[in-house]
Amino acid sequence: MSSKENEVIGNYEVGKEGVLTRREVLLMGAMTAGGMVAGSAVPVAAAGEGAKKAASPDGPYKAKDFDKLAKTLNGFSASQIQQHLKLYNGYVAKSNQMYKMLKDVDVSSANATFSDLRELLIEQSYAVNGVVYHEFYFGNLGGKGGEPGGDLKAAIEERWGSNAKFMDFLKGAGKSARGWVVVGYNTRGGHLDAFALDTHNVYSPAGIIPVMVLDVYEHAYMVDFGIDRGKYLETFMDNLDWNVVAKRLSVASKHPSGEDSTV
Repeated sequence: MSSKENEVIGNYEVGKEGVLTRREVLLMGAMTAGGMVAGSAVPVAAAGEGAKKAASPDGPYKAKDFDKLAKTLNGFSASQIQQHLKLYNGYVAKSNQMYKMLKDVDVSSANATFSDLRELLIEQSYAVNGVVYHEFYFGNLGGKGGEPGGDLKAAIEERWGSNAKFMDFLKGAGKSARGWVVVGYNTRGGHLDAFALDTHNVYSPAGIIPVMVLDVYEHAYMVDFGIDRGKYLETFMDNLDWNVVAKRLSVASKHPSGEDSTV
């Protein structure tokens, strides 16, 4: 830094105590955005509300209400959705259980071969991702399918050439993955990207904000479709809510990209 008290870069003042840098402003925006990306795009809770949640006797995770999907989805039976929601609620309960157990776990026996601490840390990542990915999945259901528009359409065409090609790609990805397909905004490159996860906490990509999530575990479709995953994928697309996906992309695209995303 020069001997000057501060220096102006772009529209931001840096180097002066109490003045935000450009990256700090970007990261503040990202923090705000981060609270709006989940299934229903609800803004992040105020600090006081977050503290109340953390102090809940049940733990910090609270199941969202997706019960209406059992009555409104076209091509999915109520039984299929209800069974799936039971599984999701189980992940919420286990996430809370392990959150509390980690407060008092014996750290003196920590070991990379086996220890209570290791097992809780690993399985917590499985349970918590099971909560989050299911919320993205259920949250992007309830629409009428069709095609996206606006910025979402442009982003899809930039990455895959056309929406038709993307839909073919999504079907192929759904047949290739063993657990999840995550389509998200790549904060490093500033574009849409897609990843296949074989389980909740394996191959989960860093720097990706999900905008569309597809569950391809057998429990997501076996009640209604047996082993016909192709039919399930068609039905998923017929119920996709592009408006939700578009809102998620709108929020995610405000996240700092490139170097700023890792400050």
